[in-house]
Amino acid sequence: MAELKDAKIWGGIGAILTLVGLGFIGFILKLVGVKKISEATGNEEIFSKYLWAAVLNILASVILFGSFFAGILTGNFKLSLASIGLGVIVGAILMIVGVLLMKQSYDLIAKETGVGMFHTVALLYIVGAVLTIVLIGGLLLLIAAILEVIAFFSLPDSVPEKASTTSAEEEVAF
Repeated sequence: MAELKDAKIWGGIGAILTLVGLGFIGFILKLVGVKKISEATGNEEIFSKYLWAAVLNILASVILFGSFFAGILTGNFKLSLASIGLGVIVGAILMIVGVLLMKQSYDLIAKETGVGMFHTVALLYIVGAVLTIVLIGGLLLLIAAILEVIAFFSLPDSVPEKASTTSAEEEVAF
């Protein structure tokens, strides 16, 4: 059985650090935790989807920040609004795609490890990201971050063995 002890520690501490405002350090630790889960389960898709989600969310943040900065520097009100508006639209689209990939990764973790809390975390992140526009999303993102800590620390120490399926032919042979 593959070990998940390290993944539990790396991901759990990373989730805590993200929750308390040390986002970049927490992000790196969660990335290591997800990588260890991917290795332990033998499912490379878990890490691949999470890594793409991370790349898209970082890119979206850079675009959002850049568009606000460019908008401020232009000195032209209409051009500023256009720059910021375009940046917000592109950034939001990238973030939503990133969160969808993260959801797929977390759903795979839930399936492979039996920790259903990852399904809930992923769903709350998606709904929270979409509802951030109306501000209630921030509360949902906070709840998702808290549940993410719980999900990582709820991981078993080793990957549960999958139930073996026996065919009718095997049953007849016995």
